[in-house]
Amino acid sequence: MRTSRHHAPSHRGIKQLISTAILVTIVRLTAIGLVSGSALEGGSVRASEGSESQPWILRDPGFSVDVIVTPFADDVWTRRANPDQELEVLHIPSSVLNISIVMPPTANVSDARVSITLFSPDKQDPSRYKAIADTNVQYSRSYRMDVGTHATRMILRVYIEARAGTDVDAKAAKLRAFYARTLDLKPSAPQIMECAPSSKVDLHITSHPRTNMPPNLCNDYTMNGTIPVHKWYFDDQSDADKTYQERSLDEIERLITKAKARETYYYGKTDEYLFHALEKYPIRGKHVLIMGSTIPWYEAICIAFEAASCTTIDYNRLRYNHPKIQTYTVTDFSKSLTARKKYDAIFSISSFEHDGLGRYGDRLDPTADLKAMENLLQYTHPDSSGPDTTSLFLVVPVGADAVVWNAQRIYGPLRLPLLFQAWHLVESFGFQKSDFTAPFALDHQPVFVLQKPPSTANHRAGATSSEHTEL
Repeated sequence: MRTSRHHAPSHRGIKQLISTAILVTIVRLTAIGLVSGSALEGGSVRASEGSESQPWILRDPGFSVDVIVTPFADDVWTRRANPDQELEVLHIPSSVLNISIVMPPTANVSDARVSITLFSPDKQDPSRYKAIADTNVQYSRSYRMDVGTHATRMILRVYIEARAGTDVDAKAAKLRAFYARTLDLKPSAPQIMECAPSSKVDLHITSHPRTNMPPNLCNDYTMNGTIPVHKWYFDDQSDADKTYQERSLDEIERLITKAKARETYYYGKTDEYLFHALEKYPIRGKHVLIMGSTIPWYEAICIAFEAASCTTIDYNRLRYNHPKIQTYTVTDFSKSLTARKKYDAIFSISSFEHDGLGRYGDRLDPTADLKAMENLLQYTHPDSSGPDTTSLFLVVPVGADAVVWNAQRIYGPLRLPLLFQAWHLVESFGFQKSDFTAPFALDHQPVFVLQKPPSTANHRAGATSSEHTEL
């Protein structure tokens, strides 16, 4: 969820990357055509006549190859000039790229090779770069590169090698070209969408999550055009249930030790907020339900704060080897006759803001986040007051209201009260009213403690505590 910003390297720095050694592959690359591996051959190239207007392309004379980088499957995107942006940096609001290579008619493409490499600045020394991905493939006109959560500011290098002539000739002269350019993969500037009437049904069919918000759902996603939309695209769908890496007892115990020492993990400040919340609203001896997981960090926090048990529900199959942790898929949990159905506390950590946007292959639903919150009530104890009241520890991104399509939502003064409407807000940690007017950020995630609303005539579902009238 996080993005990091780095200064763009100089042209000299980019050219130095042309001969940098390749280290490791971590992205997915799909060619629209035949894909196979090959060793990358070195070779010197000279800047072409057009390199002054496009300094990120170096090629042999007469080898007028072109490289075009765009967001994948986005027929709406156009590059907009921005005087505040560096000219040599290509800003793309997507983690999935389309890399098109246009070869001249004088080149033999039957044995042409392409090497595509991504370089990322070193976190300790931004002036140094390391290769985080490298793929050597047979030439195809177009490639789909999925950077995934590694999306940030980085350098893309494309090396193309072909032979002159249209016939296969081993003695034909080799032609080489390099494309090296800084990419800034981050959310776009906000825009107010022009929404179509909701009665207009969008019949567009795609095998990937929708790159753009369907016009007929726009009013519902943007609350009738009052919430701006940023573009920031991911494709995290899965064709089948995943089984995540097995986590051993020793590994989980190490995480528990970190949690006991109040160390933070992926979400940083959010973990600090959660520690404070659990100190004030203890879970010692309680049974805790955790909604969604990929790493047993919040299970470790649960155990570190002496919960009696931790039960995790996820769409994918988890293998966490610890006597205090039970894991279920959503399907298995609904069918289980032995699983506990009511819990003393519930953790939902940075989960519901993704629901209904299609990023994970889920069905598009503008109110999926609100439905998910309401559905949690089924796991609470009937008593809405006293020591047996179930507490929900909820984490979502907070700021000015926004839909970051299709990555997530950001909850502001319009959407956040709707998210809480089936619950009673008890207290927050890390939240203040000024968050609603703070500069755009994806990762400010306070912790909210909520409980089932009191069932008296003086309280309605969704009423907030007096300390939080700004919601």
